[in-house]
Amino acid sequence: MHYATLVTVEIEPCEEDMARATETQNLIRAIEVQKKKNPEHHIMLDIYQSEARMRSTAFSNRMAEEVDAVMEPFYSDTDNPDYLEFEDKTEEYRKAYETETVNLVRFPNGTVRTDHHCDVYCKYEIVDGRLYERNWGPLHHRKRTKKCKRMQVMEHVPYYKVYQTFEEFVEERYGTSYYEEQKAFGYYYNPDAFYDWYSIGGRWPDMFLVKDGCKEYGIADRSWTCADKETKAPEGYHWTCAARKKDIAWQAMYEWELEKAKQSFAKMSGWFAAGEVPDNTCLCIEENGIRRFGELLFRKGETENEYLERYANLKRKKYPLNIYAFLTEGIWTTVERFIPDGRNSRFEDNEDWEDELEQFIDGLDDETVLVSVDCHM
Repeated sequence: MHYATLVTVEIEPCEEDMARATETQNLIRAIEVQKKKNPEHHIMLDIYQSEARMRSTAFSNRMAEEVDAVMEPFYSDTDNPDYLEFEDKTEEYRKAYETETVNLVRFPNGTVRTDHHCDVYCKYEIVDGRLYERNWGPLHHRKRTKKCKRMQVMEHVPYYKVYQTFEEFVEERYGTSYYEEQKAFGYYYNPDAFYDWYSIGGRWPDMFLVKDGCKEYGIADRSWTCADKETKAPEGYHWTCAARKKDIAWQAMYEWELEKAKQSFAKMSGWFAAGEVPDNTCLCIEENGIRRFGELLFRKGETENEYLERYANLKRKKYPLNIYAFLTEGIWTTVERFIPDGRNSRFEDNEDWEDELEQFIDGLDDETVLVSVDCHM
């Protein structure tokens, strides 16, 4: 899952190094030549080229470096010991070894496997003490084949009878390592993990609007998943993935969103009146409006003002950002909150989200750099 997030960094005014900029442009051109020579490697070359573009100006390069430092503590696969905690699973595994059971299958050649071994679960299943082949024949149904009848099922066998030692059980069942320094089986993990990879801009390289004369802004290529989606900026402005707070044209962004919403209402009402929606839009017309992925986007009989009241991107009039989370003082504040409640644990809407986001941006210094970061988890 990808999430649009807001990260802030502090950057001193940057002086452009023309020699470095020229060197970067030469690198970008060299990569372009290699892409033509080696089209089969274009994905990796595209990544290198995007990284070179991002670092082609002093400001954008510094922005990328600062974001790297800010994001490091939240990487799920980090090997930095400063961000890792050890999860001791020894007692949990020992309890399973001493009290839990497993089903066994003896193959015709005498080999014995547990029912969670790939030799068994990938092809067979146990039903009422009998072995069946799953997905058998052209109809892919369950069948008790001749081979299954030659195989023996042994149900509810204690683990301690299957494995001679506790260590053998852990290795076979869980594949978890033993750590000498901890004197325990377990693993290290990052309790603050928020992403397994991220990219600056990514699916949202057009988060902020700045005037064409702005000298300090971030550079990021759009993700390949939406490379053909270009957001046209109002005249005299351009979109960017990062800029100083003072340079972001917040009012122009809101007016752009408002105009887009009005155009959307005109299209929706026209499609509903005509009883037909364009192909490849994932929209469907119902008696009470137009729906997409279970959400009613347009309601029969509603006015433009009523439609605009529901338009999600207009909720944040002062800071019209369409994001999932923002990072402040080492904590991610998200549009939803996790409610721990045993088996009923769930996510609920963060009702204070709009106010928290506005207060956060209000409190930023005008020189603070706001960055759009595409987080994947």
